[in-house]
Amino acid sequence: MAWHRYRREAPDYSHLAGRTPEQVFAETYARPTFGDSHGEWPARVNRQLIHLFEGRERLHVDEAVAVYGAMFAEPRHTPAFTAYRAANTLHWGVRLGILTEAVEAGRYVWTMPDRQPRWETDSKGRARQVRGLPDGAQADLNRKRAAAAKARATIQEREAQARDAAIEALVNDIIILNPDAVAPDDGLWREALPNAGLPQPLIAIRPMVLEAHHAMEPRRQRRWHSHLAVIAERARWEAYYRPPLPMQPAEAEAEAVAQALQDADDAALADLR
Repeated sequence: MAWHRYRREAPDYSHLAGRTPEQVFAETYARPTFGDSHGEWPARVNRQLIHLFEGRERLHVDEAVAVYGAMFAEPRHTPAFTAYRAANTLHWGVRLGILTEAVEAGRYVWTMPDRQPRWETDSKGRARQVRGLPDGAQADLNRKRAAAAKARATIQEREAQARDAAIEALVNDIIILNPDAVAPDDGLWREALPNAGLPQPLIAIRPMVLEAHHAMEPRRQRRWHSHLAVIAERARWEAYYRPPLPMQPAEAEAEAVAQALQDADDAALADLR
């Protein structure tokens, strides 16, 4: 088989065979077999631990596998595999400074002092610690992050204002061409209008729709704008090609009467000739 630089060998879990979950946990926690301090791994571990410790002050070794499994295990996972993943995550939590390890009555207990993300992945895919740094370094990083956030917010609002008129025109077209249009409870609509109680008649939430893009970063704004443009174009097409409404009974009866009178007139004129 040809070698490919993106090809990876399938993980080998043969070392779990014949081992109890307790044995697997103890061995993996002491010597984990996967993970690193680079790339996306630290942020991934951080996210898992935030969920794992949600609503609890501490995690005892006797409950660690069960709690982890309830949140992250899949039906196809064996108890030994779940213990393997739980031990690895807890080991890296301590190693990355996210968790604090203690021993009580000869058994491990973990706590998580900071429930906010301490690690993130930058735009180049590298791990970056953003909390828990020494005081000077943390203050410097906080200033840089605040300045960057302010710059992003300014760009976001500037682009949103530039789209205001175009989005309002699209929404108005949709409502005029299809007064019964509904904002569905799916996909982009749910993201754009999380508090609108979807589905809703579009005309009823028009002000919210006109402001939704102001809460989106520029890339999502472009996506939302394009989505509305597609809906408006569909409404124009349907309005142009929509077949005429069927004739109402009253109109049909009136037309029949008019035709009968016309026939009578024609017959009378024929008699006079």
